[in-house]
Amino acid sequence: MGGPFAAASRRTPFPTLVLVELRKLTGTLSDRILLALAPVVLVGVTVLIHTGSDYASSYASAANQIAPTFYTVRVGHVLLHAVLIKLIAGEWQHRSAQPTLLAQPSRARYFLAQATVVLMLWFVAAVLQLATTLIVAPGAVSGVGATYLLGYRPGWVIGVCVLGSLLTILVALTVAMLVSNAAGALAVYFATVPVMLTISGLAPQVFAWIDPSTPTAALATLAPVDGPGPVIVSLLLWIGLLGLAGYRVARRDLA
Repeated sequence: MGGPFAAASRRTPFPTLVLVELRKLTGTLSDRILLALAPVVLVGVTVLIHTGSDYASSYASAANQIAPTFYTVRVGHVLLHAVLIKLIAGEWQHRSAQPTLLAQPSRARYFLAQATVVLMLWFVAAVLQLATTLIVAPGAVSGVGATYLLGYRPGWVIGVCVLGSLLTILVALTVAMLVSNAAGALAVYFATVPVMLTISGLAPQVFAWIDPSTPTAALATLAPVDGPGPVIVSLLLWIGLLGLAGYRVARRDLA
């Protein structure tokens, strides 16, 4: 059968679905402002944390030199995560998922398109984090009279930036999927981040078992508890939360 009926029944190409989700990232003025500020904040936080020490003893070991990168990954991506939360949670609050699923009813393809956008955001954040770190860290270390030891272990820096960026964006994704309201999800996220940072400072050995950044801390040799136990428990906990969030979204009513 040809004509308009064939056009109406034609399956929407997957790249088109991804482009639709990318357009939603800049759907409002606030989204565009956040997208513009996110890399500025990431770079600024990276520079501030790496240049915060005036003493060579602060960079005496490779672990001390990787520490600023670990802390930067934990707090430097918050605005980018805000954009992601507005996209995912706002879909259900403003019913913008309805036209997408009317045009193509497959929720699996819809979720895959959003997952592609999330991976693209993660890739951009990780690359920007890594590039800024590799530019700023050597100067910050040598500026206080220490030797930049991480120049001999670039893979370590790459691993911390890549893994840390991935784990933090998955936390933001989990919050966005569990709370189907953009304002509510943002409130939960921005209330949770400082609370988690505070608890990790006050009771690090306890919080390590539920901290989503524990695998990154272990990779950076900064974990407060030795052994693979906290890493495994933390990963299982947050993978379980992400799976629960995905299950809830898959069964969520569009009406």
